[in-house]
Amino acid sequence: MLAFAAMTGAIAIWTGFSALKLLSTDPTVQFRSYQLLHVGSAAVGPLLLLFALAYTDRSRWLTRSLSVGVFVVPVAFVALLFTNPYDVAIIDTRIVDADGLVVWRADRGPAHVALSFVYAALMAALTLAVVLYESVRTDRTYYPQAALLTVAVVAPIGASFLTIAGVPPFGREGVNLVPAAAGLSVAALGIATFRYRLLDLPPIAYTTAMRNSPDGVLVLDSNGRVVHSNESVGQLLGVSPPFTGKPVDAVLPELCDETDDVRTVETETPEGDRFLELRSQPLRSQETTVGRVIVLRDVTAQKRYERSLELRNEQGELLNQLVRHDIRNEMGLVLGLLRRVEPELERLREDSPEVHDRLAAHTDRIRWNCEHVVDLTETVGELLQTIDQREREPRPVDLEPVLEEELEIVAAAFDDARIEVESELPDATVYADEMLSSVFYNLLTNAIVHSDNPRPEVTVTVAESADRIAVAIADDGPGLPEGPTDLLTGETPLSEYEGPGYGLYIVRSLIEGYGAELSVAENQPTGSIVTVRLARADGDRKPAAAQTVGVSDSAPSDGTGAVIESERSSDEMTGWSND
Repeated sequence: MLAFAAMTGAIAIWTGFSALKLLSTDPTVQFRSYQLLHVGSAAVGPLLLLFALAYTDRSRWLTRSLSVGVFVVPVAFVALLFTNPYDVAIIDTRIVDADGLVVWRADRGPAHVALSFVYAALMAALTLAVVLYESVRTDRTYYPQAALLTVAVVAPIGASFLTIAGVPPFGREGVNLVPAAAGLSVAALGIATFRYRLLDLPPIAYTTAMRNSPDGVLVLDSNGRVVHSNESVGQLLGVSPPFTGKPVDAVLPELCDETDDVRTVETETPEGDRFLELRSQPLRSQETTVGRVIVLRDVTAQKRYERSLELRNEQGELLNQLVRHDIRNEMGLVLGLLRRVEPELERLREDSPEVHDRLAAHTDRIRWNCEHVVDLTETVGELLQTIDQREREPRPVDLEPVLEEELEIVAAAFDDARIEVESELPDATVYADEMLSSVFYNLLTNAIVHSDNPRPEVTVTVAESADRIAVAIADDGPGLPEGPTDLLTGETPLSEYEGPGYGLYIVRSLIEGYGAELSVAENQPTGSIVTVRLARADGDRKPAAAQTVGVSDSAPSDGTGAVIESERSSDEMTGWSND
């Protein structure tokens, strides 16, 4: 540190000229040495304070104004000492015989007392306050450094007090021992520097790692040895401290790799296997790396939860396989057997009409139940696949073939319904996945199944904007009840939905995963309009996370909405109608 180097230089000037003053017999040399030694002594106090601020990482205080301001008084004192106007610095000089040694002495003036001694005492008090405060709030690992810094600060100012008080061997008329006390400061700083690595590992390490943190904290020096650890390290590793002085790889081998990446390691403890997340940060002082801080966090519960999710996903895939294939195959076998029974039933129609009617009713019921089970397996399979898809990123999907195929499937399944497309299907891509077909299928079938008209009518309109493609599905039924509407628009969380069927649940879940938008409006004169706005994948913009969905009182009529009011003509209408 610059402050530390300047401080040791100032002490060297102080003690060097003090020795020259003591050894010289020339009064002129003694006088000039007296003036010059104060150049060093006057700078020691401010430099000690700046060093303490830097050492305790109070960088916000180390402004240019403060660094210059603390030297205003010492500079003024040295100027007065060399000019001595009106004897404000030196009142008189004399030669004193101290036990056979000729000593040059000066009687100090008021400026000398105020600007040198009092100011030095003030600097010492501030430095002590900073050092002692830091030592109290840090770990005892730093007590030796704090104690040696205290000695370095107290020695010169204490010697000055004893000299003024005349306490032997200090005294006003004898040899000035204050410079010798400054030598003691140098010795204390030397021990702190070379024995306790004062400059290599300041207390910024402890301010980085909280003592009472539930996370384990290890502070390493530049050689990779542990110089500090909190109690949580031993608890997490299941090993008894102390760790101080040990190489880091002796504490945990995975820690020896110096990297700033976050890693997770598995370690054995007396309580069982434990997963630890390792975070490593370099410790820097004055742009120099002096060590590292390593934080250990117990993520065992998180890892176990992740593993349980992986197992649950595997079980879900197995269940999906069982539901969508095995059960469907079994139901297909039952339906095949029913078809084989039907010719036998026809033979009973003339011979035993009552028996025929009774058995026919039972077989119809069996057929309906089998078909219902097949429908349920399809729904359950879609639910399982939806849960899996929500964890994946949407990708570009061609909209036209997906929507066209679902329109054909639904039109074939409901021959008593009329499905019309009022706009041309765009050749565009949107952000979705292979489950996009399920969105359209569920919305189309929901519009038909819940209609109260003998011949339900469903109208599909597609509109394009710069970043969205809107698909609106309008029906002429009684309108969506409050429960399903709240589910679609986000008013009801997915986890709280208790309505009939899961088709709309699947729609809402997939829409959120796509980062798409969904709204519900009233159709005129009756019915509902459900609009899905999918993010375009043929532009530069990607979809955000799940968007807000909402309800409007009427269908949107602007160019960016899903519903476009237009007159239909035979050449612009594509219809899936069973007239």
